[in-house]
Amino acid sequence: MHRPWRSSAVRRGLLGGAILIVAVGAAACGGSDDEAATSSAVAAATEVAASSAAPAASSDPATSAEAGSSVDAAASAPAETAATSDTGASSAAALGECAKNAGLAISFPNSSKIGAVQTTLDEAKKQLEAAGWKVQVDDPGTDLNKQVSTIKTWIEQKVPVIMSVTLNPPVFEDLAKQARAAGIKWITYGSSLQNEDAMVGFRQYEDGVPLGEAAGQWLTDNFGGNGKVIILGYEQGDWGRRRAQGLIDGLKKTAPNAEIVAQQDAISPTEGLNTTRTLLQAHPDVNVILGVEDPATEGAYQAWIGSGRDKGDPQLFIGGMDGTPDALKLLSAGDTVYRGSMAIPLIKLGDAIAETSQLLVCGQDAPDAVIPLELVTPGSPLAEQYLKDQGAG
Repeated sequence: MHRPWRSSAVRRGLLGGAILIVAVGAAACGGSDDEAATSSAVAAATEVAASSAAPAASSDPATSAEAGSSVDAAASAPAETAATSDTGASSAAALGECAKNAGLAISFPNSSKIGAVQTTLDEAKKQLEAAGWKVQVDDPGTDLNKQVSTIKTWIEQKVPVIMSVTLNPPVFEDLAKQARAAGIKWITYGSSLQNEDAMVGFRQYEDGVPLGEAAGQWLTDNFGGNGKVIILGYEQGDWGRRRAQGLIDGLKKTAPNAEIVAQQDAISPTEGLNTTRTLLQAHPDVNVILGVEDPATEGAYQAWIGSGRDKGDPQLFIGGMDGTPDALKLLSAGDTVYRGSMAIPLIKLGDAIAETSQLLVCGQDAPDAVIPLELVTPGSPLAEQYLKDQGAG
């Protein structure tokens, strides 16, 4: 990449959905069903989405050595994950007047439908408003043309900072190039572009590895490392491919003899339900179902119990990603086949958005802010904490 100041060891982590954020200086003037679109937005804050988009720095499967550091980072204490701080006010104090009384305009597709997104954006707003910023949020739905048109308007207005999740990397690469040529700072969310000043988000591949490892260890502990596995992925998105590869590599690390009997796309509850119903007929003795999106594996869980099987069957492990309320409630109960979720630290993500925006408005380099997803297991106190963060506790 073109930024020698970057470090892959800086804050690590995720959130789904297409995000677009613009920090406006004080002097500036002002295809699928709803379930699938909403689920895709959360994940993918990558192409998010993560999920995903142009290759994220250090997120290629070839760099799987980084997965270990990601797993270590995910072991942070629940109190740290849940903690809030006066990031905006303290950053403004440290940076001086340049970080105060600016503005942030946010365009986030489907944000009004996603509780996790609202939690993160509310945290960013709280921190920035504490420093005198004006923050506004716009939801363009799933209309990419509308989103692109808005960015072009912001470029014409020469707003100081634009942050976007890049659902179509080539399109956004060109927009980012135009923005930077106009002297505008560009932040990419959930992945990386060649034309950017910083990124905020997560590592799709690395965040999939711990869940795969957990499922593989479960197979090793209960079936000697043998078992049949179904992967519910999303091949249409780079974020989905990266997450799925992380799941598979993690699984093979702890259960090399596990057999992947099916790998099909499913990211919404409806898709997860219908796909799993069909796959259970072909593979009634499956032992593990892993998904790149919790909504899909929530659908898989419904397909499992809907077929008359035991909700706590010791023969099955279901796990997904993003830490949605329904998944977290199953994990909090701790008595079902739903045995893992990679949850997004929503508060930390909001704080990172605020801090990065302030640094760039002040003309400083902002290191990549990558927040690692955390593995939540049955009965873990993290389940209740993440539910509380999302207002669902």
